Amino acid sequence: MTQHEAIVTFLQNCRELAAFCSQNGWIINDSIHYGILETQPDGLLMYVTFLESVMEGSGCQADQKSCYGRLKLKLDEKGEISGVEIP
Repeated sequence: MTQHEAIVTFLQNCRELAAFCSQNGWIINDSIHYGILETQPDGLLMYVTFLESVMEGSGCQADQKSCYGRLKLKLDEKGEISGVEIP
């Protein structure tokens, strides 16, 4: 698995991204994009953008909101993702 694939898979399953949602909706996994701002010895400082699906009471999608934020992926000694924190 490439670093890009590992990061995307991690972000798609990361609960911490919900902190960037503004309407308590669902994250649309296919819309997740990221950029690495800084490589640090113990992790990657990055920005993340995605669309949040906002639902109506009937269960239909009412809207999509653009969301974004910064986070740090923590890396272990092998360079594999070991966790995440919101700086």
